Amino acid sequence: MIKHGRESLVKIADGKFVSKEPLPGRSISQKREWLARQQRAADTIQKLHDIGNNAYGVPHIKSIDSKRFCVLEERVSGVPLTPLLFRGLDDHAREKVIDSLAQFYADMHSIDVIPNPIEYKMECGLDVKYLEDFLEDVDQYFSKKEIKSVRDEIKFIDKVYQHIINTSYETRIVWVHGDLFEDNVLYDFKAKKFNVIDFTDVGTSFLHYDMLRSYSYDLGVADAVRARYLNYRDARYLPADFVDDARWKQIAQYHNVANVLEQMNEEVTDVQYLGKNERAKMLNRLKQQINMLHKYARAF
Repeated sequence: MIKHGRESLVKIADGKFVSKEPLPGRSISQKREWLARQQRAADTIQKLHDIGNNAYGVPHIKSIDSKRFCVLEERVSGVPLTPLLFRGLDDHAREKVIDSLAQFYADMHSIDVIPNPIEYKMECGLDVKYLEDFLEDVDQYFSKKEIKSVRDEIKFIDKVYQHIINTSYETRIVWVHGDLFEDNVLYDFKAKKFNVIDFTDVGTSFLHYDMLRSYSYDLGVADAVRARYLNYRDARYLPADFVDDARWKQIAQYHNVANVLEQMNEEVTDVQYLGKNERAKMLNRLKQQINMLHKYARAF
């Protein structure tokens, strides 16, 4: 079986391993950059294995062939931990997932601890270029009749956006997975635990990063995971903005809004190429996201 990822060609080998190589057509420099990211992933995975926490699983890297640009890693078991699958688990299994996820974050964040706090500006992590263009030139894409029904909502989006990009809070830099979503978190029903795969985007980012990405909220576990996480980390390594309950809830609200804005950004990516019917459908979907924005941005 062969599948194409965003950057890698992945093949199942003998049922026990997966081999990864750069997608065809990549230049030598692109292949070297790809290989460097795979090596960084392998180094991080080894550090997690050195910690030896059995609450979760990560693949063993069998070999990295720098001449052939090929990585051979263990194939881990499980099915994507979707929100639907998570809600279908019994109470004990869900609690175990929450606790194990908190331990995974704590272990990742204990790698090469960087103790000095920083002031994190949400503007730096918010990639909504298409949404910015859409807000500035909405009249260019739609007729007055088409945008009349959402004119006030568009003003509201802009108001919320301006609030978010001017928000900052205290945090710390830690190691993060960088790409946690359901395809990279596999639940093993037999072992009753989850496995985390695809560490290609691993690197340093702010403490809240993985925990406050949209996947945590899709599962509905962000607050519960953070509460468990506090049991596994020394408070001396945590900023006040993370430990304080009220401040955490406020920051989580900001990230909820940022997640919706990024979803909107995806929605309007190709707006200039859409026909009339497609634009109407896009506006309807945008209205649904605006309803979510109202839910999360009530205090703005």
